[in-house]
Amino acid sequence: MRFELIDHLTTVYFGQDADLLFGDTGAEIMASYRESSTEAELAALRAEIADYLGSHDDLEATFAHDFPRGYVPEDFGASAKQFLDSVLAAVR
Repeated sequence: MRFELIDHLTTVYFGQDADLLFGDTGAEIMASYRESSTEAELAALRAEIADYLGSHDDLEATFAHDFPRGYVPEDFGASAKQFLDSVLAAVR
């Protein structure tokens, strides 16, 4: 898969049991993600998100197809763009 880090983030950290494993809010989930990631991994995720954002004209439909999320915390927005922007802000 071309976007493995986004896939891992959405499958594991924002998966079905995210609120039980990592926290109730997107901020708590991303804090857990940052704690378990190296600086190089965080930089790679930022680059992958930038690549993904620049690669799709219909971001909402493509993201929903590529990365179905089991858990969508309110503080990370409902749209794919809001979600990816929130993730980027959390890993800067």
